[in-house]
Amino acid sequence: MGSGPAVVSQGVERFDVFVIGGGGTGSEVAFQLARRSDLRVAIAERDRLGGECNHHGCVPTKAMLRSARIAALARDAGRFGVRVPRVEVDLAAVRERVRRVIDAQSGEGAAPFERMGVRVFLQEARLVGPHRIERADGTQVEAARIVLATGTEPVIPPVPGLRELPVWTNREAVWEPVRVPGSLPILGAGAIGAEFAQLYARFGSRVTLVELLPQVLPSEDADAAGELTRALEEEGVRVEVGARVERVGRDEGGGFVLSLAGGGEVRAERLLVATGRRPAFDGHDLAAAGVELDAAGRPVLTDTLRTTAPHIWVAGDATGELLFTHVGSYEAELVALDILGTPRPRDYRVVPRVTFTDPEVASVGLTEAAARAAGHEVAAATARIEDNERAHIDGRSRGLVKLVADRSTGELLGGHIVAEEAGAMIHEVVVAMAGRLPVRVLADAIHAYPTLSESVRWAAIQLAEALEA
Repeated sequence: MGSGPAVVSQGVERFDVFVIGGGGTGSEVAFQLARRSDLRVAIAERDRLGGECNHHGCVPTKAMLRSARIAALARDAGRFGVRVPRVEVDLAAVRERVRRVIDAQSGEGAAPFERMGVRVFLQEARLVGPHRIERADGTQVEAARIVLATGTEPVIPPVPGLRELPVWTNREAVWEPVRVPGSLPILGAGAIGAEFAQLYARFGSRVTLVELLPQVLPSEDADAAGELTRALEEEGVRVEVGARVERVGRDEGGGFVLSLAGGGEVRAERLLVATGRRPAFDGHDLAAAGVELDAAGRPVLTDTLRTTAPHIWVAGDATGELLFTHVGSYEAELVALDILGTPRPRDYRVVPRVTFTDPEVASVGLTEAAARAAGHEVAAATARIEDNERAHIDGRSRGLVKLVADRSTGELLGGHIVAEEAGAMIHEVVVAMAGRLPVRVLADAIHAYPTLSESVRWAAIQLAEALEA
């Protein structure tokens, strides 16, 4: 299907749907609309389709993490009877591989969309009125419906001295260094901070991970966070939790100096800030378009992702809610359905999340603490990865599988896995929760031996017995 010829009225080109932002979410909205309808669809992205995740975030960092893991395995090879005389990280070669990975998954860029009839504008576009969009070249177009898939931008916290300094965010940490920094503090121990901490530690940096809250991965289960903390510390990462940075400055040699509350100090060659992200709406006249934001700067949305202007939707990271590429793809589907007249309300009850450290940390649903805070009568069970024979075969025995349920209803509320393949293992729990399967179904299912997934069954057996007691 796809759009017909250009429609021009009073010198302004008009579209049925204009998507601002050509990352994974925006591209998926345009693709689904072009595939399912004959609507005139346009999409605008400042450089090339793919967005932050493909070009500067998820994909390049995971590719770099893979290189870091290979380096760590090579250093550890002697434990497996394999001698590797010398391990050297060639940062230029690592980055060249990152570029190849990005190019391989970027496909043909705009060409498939154009073949489907989607107009692709590889330049910035901004919302300037209820139905009007202005492109970077000054040309204005109009659209009956508009989708904002503008993504997010890094948050630089208001620490005295910080905003005046040339700090790294995820982009600079991927593309800027010509050599591995000798020392690197990282502000923020969420998924981004934790991944970069391990990555650069394995490349050879002295890394300090600084987190204001009481644990790394603050949104994850405390037991899972503790496992990752110990793993990072064993690799030489200095972890400072409950630490408040009072000031950031430079020393006489041009290095960074972080002054911590209580008198502590961290000196380093570079500084990476990973303290969160916020919706990227700079340049868009949301007020003129009738789009309201809440007190946190996030768009006020309906269950079908419409804004307070009912002809404008927001999807993907720009919602400021669940900043995951897979959630963006899900939301793109919902937006397309709503535009096509078959609305479906969003449901985030079962959303997996993965931190791609080694071991990986994967979760779905509620943590034990969150379940208790929500008023559930909680039952929880944990299986240790160190009791799994496959883990010992692979020499990777750190981790756990933890399942959380409501004791009164028996409903599975959450799952938390720390293991080498946790990101793959968690989907067994995802399916169980999505289908509201009894825990006993997981417990009774035969699992292949020797696999790490047996630990999911062992946790389920313990939990089922606790629920049935």
